[in-house]
Amino acid sequence: MAIKQDYFDTAFELLSEQGYSALKQAALCQRLRVTTGSFYHYFENWHDFTAQLLEHWQVQRTTQLVEVAQQSHDPIEQLDALLRFALDLPHRAEAAIRVWSKVNPEVQAIQKAVDAQRLEVVLQATRTIFDDEEDALNHARWGLYLLAGYQELDSGENPAALEWVLRRLLRELKENQAKKAT
Repeated sequence: MAIKQDYFDTAFELLSEQGYSALKQAALCQRLRVTTGSFYHYFENWHDFTAQLLEHWQVQRTTQLVEVAQQSHDPIEQLDALLRFALDLPHRAEAAIRVWSKVNPEVQAIQKAVDAQRLEVVLQATRTIFDDEEDALNHARWGLYLLAGYQELDSGENPAALEWVLRRLLRELKENQAKKAT
């Protein structure tokens, strides 16, 4: 018997493999080898499922980000931990959610909230490196743009490329921190 988490995990598999258009109740139940009755044990309807799925994604992939960032007081260590966290995201599924958000206003609202939360976490770290708020914000945006662009253009196909560009950004931030210290 499938548990609620199984539905979410399987939904992310479908999103990763085939995109948001493959995320259908029949496909989900078939993949889990459960009946639709089992589905309705956990969810009122498809809308309820998708709302819970997106909430789960937001909590799992954003709340955890905040926790990761808070494990260190050093901004470069925070940013390095955030970089490693970003590399471990389910990029293909997130790319599918980004596409889905373009056609569904409810998904778009969640996507914007996730992006805003991620930006804020990075901004908190960059604020300790830059005295100028605009510089801190621009560098935080740079990181988010790299992640979103990677998901839009590469969909998780080349994680080494994402790591390379994020490490370049981190190197820039380290250099700015060193300049500030002198």
